[in-house]
Amino acid sequence: MPPVKASLDGHGIFAIIVFAAVAVLCIVPLHIPLPRALSRWLRARWAAVVQALGFHQVSDDTLDKPVYIPLTHVTAPVIGVLLLLATVTITGQQVRAGIAGDGGVYPYDVLALFLSLAYIAISLDSTGLLRYLACHVCQSVAFDGRLLYVVLYSFLWLAGVVLGNDPVVLSGTAFLVYLTRVAGIVPPSAWIWAQFVAANVASAVLVSSNPTNLVVATGFDVSFARYTAYMVLPSLASAFAALAAIMLFFSATSPPSDQPEAPAEERDEQTLGSSAVRDVTPPVRVRARDDASSDASARFSAGARRPKHVYLPRHIPSPDITPRTLLVDPVGAVFCSVVMLAVLGTLIGTSAVGDVRVYQIGVPGAVLCGLRDIFLDLRAAWRRRKGGGEDTVHKAREERGQEVPKSDAYEMRQVSHDTELGPEDKSVVPPSSASSVSVPAPAPRAKGLARIGQAVYAVQRTLPNVLAALSRLPVALLPFAFGMFILVQALAHVGFIAIMARGIVRVCAHGVGATVFFMALLSIVLCNVGGTNIGATILLTKMMQSPAFQEALGPGARAPITRAGMYATAFGSNLGALGGTFAASLAGLLWKGVLQQHGVKVTAIQFATWCAVAVLPSAGAGLGVLLAEVLYFKV
Repeated sequence: MPPVKASLDGHGIFAIIVFAAVAVLCIVPLHIPLPRALSRWLRARWAAVVQALGFHQVSDDTLDKPVYIPLTHVTAPVIGVLLLLATVTITGQQVRAGIAGDGGVYPYDVLALFLSLAYIAISLDSTGLLRYLACHVCQSVAFDGRLLYVVLYSFLWLAGVVLGNDPVVLSGTAFLVYLTRVAGIVPPSAWIWAQFVAANVASAVLVSSNPTNLVVATGFDVSFARYTAYMVLPSLASAFAALAAIMLFFSATSPPSDQPEAPAEERDEQTLGSSAVRDVTPPVRVRARDDASSDASARFSAGARRPKHVYLPRHIPSPDITPRTLLVDPVGAVFCSVVMLAVLGTLIGTSAVGDVRVYQIGVPGAVLCGLRDIFLDLRAAWRRRKGGGEDTVHKAREERGQEVPKSDAYEMRQVSHDTELGPEDKSVVPPSSASSVSVPAPAPRAKGLARIGQAVYAVQRTLPNVLAALSRLPVALLPFAFGMFILVQALAHVGFIAIMARGIVRVCAHGVGATVFFMALLSIVLCNVGGTNIGATILLTKMMQSPAFQEALGPGARAPITRAGMYATAFGSNLGALGGTFAASLAGLLWKGVLQQHGVKVTAIQFATWCAVAVLPSAGAGLGVLLAEVLYFKV
């Protein structure tokens, strides 16, 4: 890498402006409508392609709706990077560093592990294991619901320490949604928020629990044991303070008395990626269920009891559902659980080995789950062909008096190609609709597109479970994460790091106490406006490593202030997920997505309010303990 600039020029100022604009758009997205004529032309062209593929037709109302240019957390970072490249503010070297990494931090490695764990968690969820556990817990509880709340919070904190925040968010969020639905707790706000707080506070303890910890540990060459010795007590103090705050808040707050459970069709519409992924496992894995089990699953999805309009109920009712009926794939539950535990155990066991990439551990686990899903889909397709197709299944269900749903292949076909050109486009109708219009396409192109459509339909019909799982992966986070990593590299390249270091060192020069509180609070703020907690940690680590920071400190103050700033940054980067915006961390965006998949909507205002309740007491308690450690203990 070429040496970075020591001062800002025109390119540097432009890079800062672009970075700030992208940060704002990640928090407050915009949708800019195109002119009506251009929108109708684009929709007509798209309708012609869709019709040529053989999927569906588009209504006149759809053609008249505007097309929007989305400026969101998905598109804004990419546009920002393209602007910097077009103006020669950065080069391909910064782009490569933002993707491949430098200084011991590898973004592609982190994101590959992120997606791998997500796929394993999705496969585990599809087996019904989390539903089974939620129902079993509710039936086993004979004590105060608030005691259960504390027990679950403590368990989730321990799980976050061992497993990290992302696995707990992936599996724990779905589990708590199921548990509250069985117990009739509507809305589940207090429970899902406790899980999110516990996971992120706990992830500060081990280097392997959060990528931000890895950035700090590798950047300052800190041993894993020494890092944990400093961080375990602040994390524990922060967890207790946050628990007390959120319990007081939700105990003193009452949910709206008219808050209903989201209907099944609404939950399906809110599903990210594909509405074909239901709260019930696809029929391929539920082939042996009887009428009673089907009714139990329906009652479970709709809520076993009437909502109890209280966040923290005194008593958790026992649902009249047999938990075993919800475990639709016992073998798959065992298999996916073993794979998940093996991956996480290997991650922890190899965390002290520097030459092992985390994707080398996570990707094989996801591949194993994917191969099993492919095998099940192929076996089911073979049995359908051998047994006379889907009509046989539908006939059997009709004989038992069950509702005959649309085939998975049809659902997947409709959903996969219901591409929205605008945020309000919901008017796609089946070909049989009288309101549909035909948009002609050129004959040669139509033949080629028709073959593509047939091939896609064949794949969807053969591999419905695999495609459903893939559609639930948070792949939209990839352009966001890589884009922000590149923008952080751009700030370092244009000299912003050196300028930032000269300003921050003036505060840190006042002593260890000022350094601990200032660096932690700065880290929390930058997580919410500086490209997730990973990007903010990279930025602050580079700043403290810069000669402008180190040379400004005296020989006697350099080591203790650097140590205090290092641990404060690590603590703040984990707590930054509670700073007020979903984009503060990948865990926040993932948590929001998982909730949407299960029909629970958390608005930006709600999230900011809950963050304000939790972050202040947890930050105060944790930083107080950390300051005492830095001042009086040489761990």
